[in-house]
Amino acid sequence: MIPLSLSAQHKRFSTLNSALLTVFLLLALISSGLFSPLACLAEPVILDKAPSVELAGHLERYDDLSGKKTFADILNPKISSGFKQLKGSLNDGYSHKAVWLRFTMLRTSQFPSVSWLRLYPPYIDYVTAYILTGNNPASPSSYEQFHLGDHIPVAERPVVDPDFLIPLSLPLEKPVTVYIRVQSISSLTFAAAVYSQAEMIYQTNTNILIQGGYLAITFVIILLNLLFFLRIRDMLFLLFTFYALSVFINYLSISGILSLILPGSVHLLSDYLADLGKGGGILIFSVFLMRLFASVLTPPLRWYLVLIALLGGILTLSNPLGYYIEVAPVLSIAILTLFFVIIWLSFKAVKNKQPAGSLFFVAFSVSNFGYFLHFLKLLGWVSVDWWNINNIQYASLINMIIMTFALTERLRISEKRALFEAQASEQKAVELAKEMTVELRQNEKRLEKALASERLSVERKSRFLAMLSHEYRTPLAIIRTNLDIFEIKGTDLPSWTKSKLQRMKHAVTRLVEVMDVSLDCNRLADYHEKEAFKNLQIGPFINAELENIRSLYPERSFVSSGVKDCYEISGESRYLKTALFNILDNARKYSPPDSPITVDIEKEHSEIVIKVRNQGPHISPDDAEHFFEKYHRGINSADTAGAGVGLWLVRQIIEHHRGRITIESCTVGVVTTIHLPLVNAPATG
Repeated sequence: MIPLSLSAQHKRFSTLNSALLTVFLLLALISSGLFSPLACLAEPVILDKAPSVELAGHLERYDDLSGKKTFADILNPKISSGFKQLKGSLNDGYSHKAVWLRFTMLRTSQFPSVSWLRLYPPYIDYVTAYILTGNNPASPSSYEQFHLGDHIPVAERPVVDPDFLIPLSLPLEKPVTVYIRVQSISSLTFAAAVYSQAEMIYQTNTNILIQGGYLAITFVIILLNLLFFLRIRDMLFLLFTFYALSVFINYLSISGILSLILPGSVHLLSDYLADLGKGGGILIFSVFLMRLFASVLTPPLRWYLVLIALLGGILTLSNPLGYYIEVAPVLSIAILTLFFVIIWLSFKAVKNKQPAGSLFFVAFSVSNFGYFLHFLKLLGWVSVDWWNINNIQYASLINMIIMTFALTERLRISEKRALFEAQASEQKAVELAKEMTVELRQNEKRLEKALASERLSVERKSRFLAMLSHEYRTPLAIIRTNLDIFEIKGTDLPSWTKSKLQRMKHAVTRLVEVMDVSLDCNRLADYHEKEAFKNLQIGPFINAELENIRSLYPERSFVSSGVKDCYEISGESRYLKTALFNILDNARKYSPPDSPITVDIEKEHSEIVIKVRNQGPHISPDDAEHFFEKYHRGINSADTAGAGVGLWLVRQIIEHHRGRITIESCTVGVVTTIHLPLVNAPATG
């Protein structure tokens, strides 16, 4: 019984061991399957009847934050298991990291074996694709490697095309795994698609046609606005020309077309041209907005646009300095707010009835929608798979076309308003001319009356002067005759009586001269009348006049110095005698009786300078100028006879002789200075 019992126990133990071994083997198989590089792959993309298949929604991703992992590292089971399903296409905004993408394709008999893998957008800096061609998915040697990206020379690409293309030779009903490493110093955006060869040719031709058409239309817009500027010199057209040119440069670099134009150097120029186009475009567009909306722009909004312009300039320089990823997000966020500012300014322009304001509002609304989505995508805030590079260009193209129409319409409306205002101004000018004509006729009538009155006054004055000239000569002649009789018959008269008679004769002679000059003073107004001018030697002329005044006032001292016979002046002696006598007589009147009057004569350049000094009271500069006004008398003339005409007449005479006269206080007394030009001296005025 015991052996039998042992045998049964042994059988039960053997059965248990077999069950445990089976479970262990199953677990081992399951475990090995879980950590196999292919075990975690998503469902393969089936390539069937459709000529092309977009890979959005079929990609898995792994983020390499350090950006240093190799393909062998990625195939490591620990890292390979870290891939996660990507919804849609890759859109991570601005980042220094590298992203690994993975997908598997399975071709049916309906899809051609010769096909193409298209990777886009064409402005990604670094793209490396690894396509499985061997039998061991866990070995890097089983993959064929392709280097792409706009930092890679075009000669190293599999084919020259605006997009990044990789030729495929797909086996039938056999999965093909593809790994793609993506890294960029610009926005990290990526999508991929598989095309049949016929579809690829069609898409390439269509793409080149679209991009070339966009660039051609943009270039035409540039030329049109430049021609408008050259024709009418409106700075808005020039600014918009430069803005459209910056859009042209930016799109030329990011669309991939430049790889067909400059295949040898596009990898060196693309980033700089893109930054120049983007940053320069933002800078110029901000200045354009400040000028376009100057009438509705508030100071805070103006400073905001200045800030945007500065950020655009900084962005242009950020790539060479290595700070593009840090600067670009700041500028993108600022531009997102700019879209709302533009709409607000456009609305205010429409509200204020600015020329073509409605067209500007439509143009900015269309472009703002496109650019708003584009910048959200660049920042990685939204993933809009259907919004690709072509769509933003459509929006910008519509914007530029409408803006060109808006600028020309603005010009047309402005010219129409200017024409209307010119017509209104012309009408006002005509009405004003009519009013002025009426007023002129009235003034002519008033002037005729005034002239008639003036003529009557002149006639009366002439009659009065003629009468006075006739009447005053007779009594003066009688007085002079009787004085001559007294002098002839009065040989026995005392000497003092004879002196008195002599003074009286001088006084009468002086009175005759003064009256003759005064009655003929109207001639002084004619500065061209020089027929009576003669050359006078200044020495004898002044000495004679000093003797005359000494004979009239023997009790006063008149002293002269510097008189030389060789100096000559040109003038009318009787006028100059009157002027000099008035100056000497004034010096006598307004100085102490026992003080001398000195006459100094000097030559200064081409003039003779006569200075008459007395010890009269101090006068201010303002008072001195008023002395030469007609009928003006100084504050010290209350006890002195006169009508305030003497100095006025003196100035008239001196100026008639191309001279000038001044009165001013000196250290002691007052000095009157006369400047007269010497003979043949050039005129001073």
